[in-house]
Amino acid sequence: MKKGKYFKTFKLLFPYLWPENRRDLKTRVSFAVVALVLAKIASVSTPLVLGGAVNSLTELSSGINLFMLVPIALIVGYGVTTIVAFTFVQVRDALFSKVSQHSIRQISLNMFKHLHALSLQFHLDRQTGALAKYIDRGTKGIDFLLRYVLFNVVPTFFEIFLVSGILFYLYGPWYAIITLTTISLYSYLTFQITEWRNEFRKRMNQADNDISTKMIDSLLNYETVKYFNNEKFEFNRLDESLENYELAANQSRHSLSLLNVSQTFIIMLGITIMLVMSAYGIKNGDIDVGGFVVINAYMFQLYQPLNWLGSVYREIRQALTDMENMFSLLEVSTTSEDNLKDIPQSNVAEIKFENVSFDYDVRRTIIKNISFNVPNGKKVAIVGPTGAGKSTISRLLFKFYDPKEGNIFINDININKISQSSLRKIIGVVPQDTVLFNDTIYYNIAYGNTAATKEEVISAAQNADIHDFVTTLPDGYETIVGERGLKLSGGEKQRVAIARTILKNPKIFFFDEATSALDTSTEKEIQKNLENVSKGKTTLIIAHRLSTAASADNIIVLDQGTIIEQGTHESLLLKKGKYFEMWGKQKPS
Repeated sequence: MKKGKYFKTFKLLFPYLWPENRRDLKTRVSFAVVALVLAKIASVSTPLVLGGAVNSLTELSSGINLFMLVPIALIVGYGVTTIVAFTFVQVRDALFSKVSQHSIRQISLNMFKHLHALSLQFHLDRQTGALAKYIDRGTKGIDFLLRYVLFNVVPTFFEIFLVSGILFYLYGPWYAIITLTTISLYSYLTFQITEWRNEFRKRMNQADNDISTKMIDSLLNYETVKYFNNEKFEFNRLDESLENYELAANQSRHSLSLLNVSQTFIIMLGITIMLVMSAYGIKNGDIDVGGFVVINAYMFQLYQPLNWLGSVYREIRQALTDMENMFSLLEVSTTSEDNLKDIPQSNVAEIKFENVSFDYDVRRTIIKNISFNVPNGKKVAIVGPTGAGKSTISRLLFKFYDPKEGNIFINDININKISQSSLRKIIGVVPQDTVLFNDTIYYNIAYGNTAATKEEVISAAQNADIHDFVTTLPDGYETIVGERGLKLSGGEKQRVAIARTILKNPKIFFFDEATSALDTSTEKEIQKNLENVSKGKTTLIIAHRLSTAASADNIIVLDQGTIIEQGTHESLLLKKGKYFEMWGKQKPS
């Protein structure tokens, strides 16, 4: 099961490693592999040259190498092969760096695009801190996997068999057998202990996710923490996860020490046995002194990369798990956009709901078989008590959700046949709960139309009745609004939201409790502004304050997901029904 998942992860990663439309990156991968092969050839040659140098030095006393040309040449050759091996490793890394970084960039971008393409329900259910950790660890895992697996682990095992073959050829089968046996025991023990240690790593990651989630959630709800004087509760809640992380981290550290001692014991046992054998070989005349050096050099050369095999194996397993977690996000279904066309350009914008029903949970229906029209250029308001289903209508119209039954039409075209992009382009929404980017006031208003001029941004701010307030600020339009706009009051945030919607200049205006956070005086001013900017345009208003809906051409009264009344303000008052009752309770001035 695990192997299947890992294979699937590699399959998802391969197109980024070998991109079809990037010949330059393919060339880099090819040359990096060539550099890898040359580095290994130079690497396995180094001990042989060193052994030859040692033998030549032992012959100095006999006068054979009187002028020291041979030993000097071999010593220089040893230095050159070492430098060449190191140089090719660096060339390999330099060549492949662009490939790995390009892969990370493309995967991160695709992941970001995919998250934006997911349903609203996914984002309502998500844990932002844990999600951020998945993506962060997943992208780091990609870099680690590409660098270590492709250019370190696989070549190391290739080098082990190459060295075993050389030892077999030069000194006999027992040296090759002991080398392979030592490495096999070393690897087996490493993998077994690392598997045991992975449990501690999982606990660390879980605790790390909990720490991130709790910290971010607590900081985002900073004001709520202060309102209820629950700082100590938040500290204790976070400390519980920190304690779990501390315990798992200590267990991981202790088990690592055990792994390191076990690895050193096995590798040194193998080296010692081979060196004792080579000492007897020298005595018997089967091996020269240089052979002793070659055997020792080869074993230490293999030992160095194997020394961190446990850590690398664990990190590879973790990287694969992190990548699997990240790639699993790509498997979350996006809102289907296949074969959907853009809505035809038109100056007409008419909305029609036809027998629409919807529920978030089958046990509780939110919208029940509602039908209504918003004629072109007219204003329709939907009113009703909290929980009646008013805001759900905006989410259905904006294609955050699909109706369970019935259809929604724009200009007699079913919105299920219209691309989200073109549909949302013609609708301007001012939501009930305004969330701003942690950037300047100018940036947040200009977000409604990123191509707008400064004059157009200021004009939108004036229409939203926020320009005068902005000019009183020390930094004016360059004032940073803070996380989610917390530096602004509710009314100021709402007016920024209105300004950026005005700047968008949509064909359909949708005001979802657009003045709910404003005082009565400001509400009346903005209502006038909204009437001016939406004059002659199709407008749908979700209203709790009935004064906002009073001027609408048609008022729809929604209660428990059904339409119980509709008509003009005057006609609904004459009916003395639910609207009349609500109007009497609010007692507008």
